[in-house]
Amino acid sequence: MRRPSLIACRRQSFVFSLLGLPATATPSRGFRASCFPLHLTDRPLLRRAVSKVASQPPDGNEAADLDSVICFHAIDDAEAFSRYGPGGYHPIVVGDRLNGRYRILNKLGHGSYSTVWLARDETLQRLVAVKVCTADASPHESEILHILSSISKADGSNVSGPRMLPTLLSTFRVDGPNGTHTCLVTEVTRCSVVAAKRRSTSAPLMLPVARAIAAQLILAVDYLHQNGFVHGDLHLGNVLLKLPQESHFWSDEELLLQCGEPELEPVQAFDDQPIPSGVPSVATLPIWFPMGETNELTLSDAPIVLADFGESYRPSQESKFTCCTPAHCRPPESRFEPTKPKSFSSDIWTLACAVWATLAQRPLFDVFWCTEDTATWMQVQTLGKLPDEWWEKWDARVNDFTEDGQPLRRDDGPVYTFDYQFEDAMQGGRRRYEMETMGSAEKEALLGMLRPMLAYKPEQRCSVRDVVASEWMTKYAMPEYERMRALEKNEAR
Repeated sequence: MRRPSLIACRRQSFVFSLLGLPATATPSRGFRASCFPLHLTDRPLLRRAVSKVASQPPDGNEAADLDSVICFHAIDDAEAFSRYGPGGYHPIVVGDRLNGRYRILNKLGHGSYSTVWLARDETLQRLVAVKVCTADASPHESEILHILSSISKADGSNVSGPRMLPTLLSTFRVDGPNGTHTCLVTEVTRCSVVAAKRRSTSAPLMLPVARAIAAQLILAVDYLHQNGFVHGDLHLGNVLLKLPQESHFWSDEELLLQCGEPELEPVQAFDDQPIPSGVPSVATLPIWFPMGETNELTLSDAPIVLADFGESYRPSQESKFTCCTPAHCRPPESRFEPTKPKSFSSDIWTLACAVWATLAQRPLFDVFWCTEDTATWMQVQTLGKLPDEWWEKWDARVNDFTEDGQPLRRDDGPVYTFDYQFEDAMQGGRRRYEMETMGSAEKEALLGMLRPMLAYKPEQRCSVRDVVASEWMTKYAMPEYERMRALEKNEAR
């Protein structure tokens, strides 16, 4: 049994996370509760998981009495139990039936606004994924998936992009103690690319596999942009590896044989307080489908689905000013031009980061504790000085750079230039695992594609059509994608 760790606090009316900070990924398979740094120095040294649900007394005034707080032990890979309250998660346990049709078998994962469950469709006798949104979540994602599904049906089977988008099988709503929840039924996937890498201690993918995944991601974004949509949350946590088709029809016995029993942990409150209604009595930890190490995956394992359209939008119909991608891949205009609406070019930046992270052992702008300042620090080290008007806004620049953008060398540490990062994260990781490395011609083609995608100013970035037509895509990525597709067709016969 896993040892419960950290603290999550719940009061009994409305939900808020301390300091408004979002869930963050753990090094293992899931997410931790909300985290905040203890600012004992100018660098974050420690983090605790704390979130609260505050209660209101009958007179409508917020209670300040700490005796009304219920504190839960947080569990690695489980959601924050404080989100089980009005407007929050719907309590689900293995064995539940949703919509009279979907029997819950295990858990696939969770995010800030949903839990995702492995279920058996008892009408079609197949495995499906059921995403159960929080009661306060927008129905936006289901609307977009319906539109994309209609477009792909009209386009026919000759277009590549829809193959990498979720297949929306059904939608329904469920009422519960915390509100009414939209539920999306899609095909089951194996896990995200980032989860697969973490599971394998960040071992890199073999080059043919990485090229095929990157090609699919580019084609998926091209399809979205051609149809007027911005994804809005591109990162490898939303790039999911598909399950082999035969796995979708496993019996309960075959699923048990392949994946084992559901992993359950009791939900425990501090001081033996009773678990409130609307909170499940047990936490279900995410299932892990059988899969080799990332450096052992083959082209047969490479098909992907680009998931999570909760942040997607059509710039022609609505303006969006925020960007919710993780700090290490968030486009710089979200920080330096917060009053300007975001558009397709923001996807281009995050697409470049996702392509790099697919090919390399670690993200391009990642640091151990990634904040806006450390992400900008890495961007300047890699790409050079920010545009002048942004440079003047970045007060922290004086700590690490000269006024012309040169790094201040206080020790013998490296400067994270593109070339250094390529040799260290792209080639070095492969050498450590005795894998094929990238040749000099491919390196030049790859960096030639990525640099215009990573132009600081959004209006100076290339379009996704330029990316599709690039030398790296046509000469290196697409041939592996075509080989992957040929394998898929052979296996489907």
